[in-house]
Amino acid sequence: MKGYNTMYEKKYEYEHLLPQSPRWAQQPAYNRLRTYGSTRARAARLPVIIASFIFSAIMFVLFTGATPATSPSLVPQTSPGNVHLLIPASAKDENLCKAVVGAAILGYPSPKVLNWGKTFNDEHLVSGGSHIAKISGVSEYLESLVPEQDDDLVIMTDGYDTWFQLRPETLIQRYFDINKRANERIRRELGHHVATTNKIEQKIVFSAQKRCWPWAADAPPCYAVPESTLPEHVFGSNTDTDVGDRNPYLKFRPRYLNSGVVVGTAGAMRQLFTEALIRANKDPNFGSDQNIFGSIFGDQEVYREVVRQRDMGWIERQHNLRSDDPRRGLVREDDLEAVRNMTRSMEFGIGLDYEGSISLPTVFSEDDTEWVNFDNQPWLDFFNYKRGIDKSDSKLILAQDIVKTAVPLYSNGTDGIEVRNWSQVPLFTNIPTGHTPAIIHHNAHRDGMKSLRRSVWDKIWFQPYARVLLDQYMDTPLTTLAVAGGREWRSSDEWKGGVRNDVDEWLPYQDICGGTETEIFRDGKGPWTASRHA
Repeated sequence: MKGYNTMYEKKYEYEHLLPQSPRWAQQPAYNRLRTYGSTRARAARLPVIIASFIFSAIMFVLFTGATPATSPSLVPQTSPGNVHLLIPASAKDENLCKAVVGAAILGYPSPKVLNWGKTFNDEHLVSGGSHIAKISGVSEYLESLVPEQDDDLVIMTDGYDTWFQLRPETLIQRYFDINKRANERIRRELGHHVATTNKIEQKIVFSAQKRCWPWAADAPPCYAVPESTLPEHVFGSNTDTDVGDRNPYLKFRPRYLNSGVVVGTAGAMRQLFTEALIRANKDPNFGSDQNIFGSIFGDQEVYREVVRQRDMGWIERQHNLRSDDPRRGLVREDDLEAVRNMTRSMEFGIGLDYEGSISLPTVFSEDDTEWVNFDNQPWLDFFNYKRGIDKSDSKLILAQDIVKTAVPLYSNGTDGIEVRNWSQVPLFTNIPTGHTPAIIHHNAHRDGMKSLRRSVWDKIWFQPYARVLLDQYMDTPLTTLAVAGGREWRSSDEWKGGVRNDVDEWLPYQDICGGTETEIFRDGKGPWTASRHA
């Protein structure tokens, strides 16, 4: 893509590193003694200056987590990485096809549809066994990848209630940005020594939701996890307070794991799904994948406190004894002891997308969102007014990582499409936070809200033009998805116009979505087939 190679072509100037005459040597002779005093006095002060500098540097590293080292995930790679899109789904459904169509139009890799054709009717298992199959299906795929693919990126989404809204370039850049900020926080809170010694580094990003579910409030997945990184007053003065609304979580910041969408490196995801499968097999009636992954996240955060207490240095240990240490007494002793007794590490590199910039789960956030045209200021003002947000506090500014990607609607001159930029199309947006997610997760179920998957399908910007945009996608060569994290990212599959199943068979679009065209396209023109582009 245009401009991407410039990141490897930066010219460095070395002149400032050459020896220079000291500033005092450039002064007139009569100024030199007056400025610097005697040589003996300067020599006496030198050890003190050096010691002060060393002490300041140590304190800076210990209490800020700053380090000249670069995270491995940010080191420029010589070869492109692949992006894998995984969608667990067992049967044909119009909601699955909405995810497949959106992913194609936006330029994501052709999905791997896992558990395709399988049935889940085991009466001895929760949901017939579909939840454990989601874990085992993804785990099997990750195990099929060779170690050389450990740094590839994997995007996993639920199959029947997720819509893609923004281009993969935006999603991938946000993934690396979230991890960069999270790793800075980790080094700051745990200390650089503890984080480095125990290889604590965020590599996996799950969605975040407002309610801790399905656990009790005193369970580690609820109380031991980090606070949200959203501003403390993002929902006004009553942020993180039950204000008596019918939705008790209305004013709460997302803080808890939601398992509907997750992005991570293949190696880290393999380790995580292996652990999840161990737990699922140990208790087949565990409830759901949400339960499993949330429990692992809670145990990870307890584990991080265990190693912090175990491996902190002398200075950090003195700070830990102070009453103002924010982590002092954060985790209950019985939970610490339970993790200390585990025979394996509980570090999985898990973190959350608190802003909802990769994916926004609508459950418990039903009242936060609107379909926004950012070029329509009166509507932006109205959406804020509905929620009691003053115009001066509005967060509704179209993000630059959206603006800089290819325009959503473009024309070849004969397809009847009117060219539009991102500010001119409706984007599903969180009004209080101002964040527009790359993926919409329609998991809200209050008041029959699952029906929104059908009733607002025509709201998403590409739906009225879906047939033509699919044609454009098929006629456009595969290209780089993004340059982010010091690396170029490409699709893991060179085929387009369909999906792959568990056994690597190619299923053309009509095989998985034939019969859904009335709902998908809503144009009365019948089926769409990829074969006409072959």
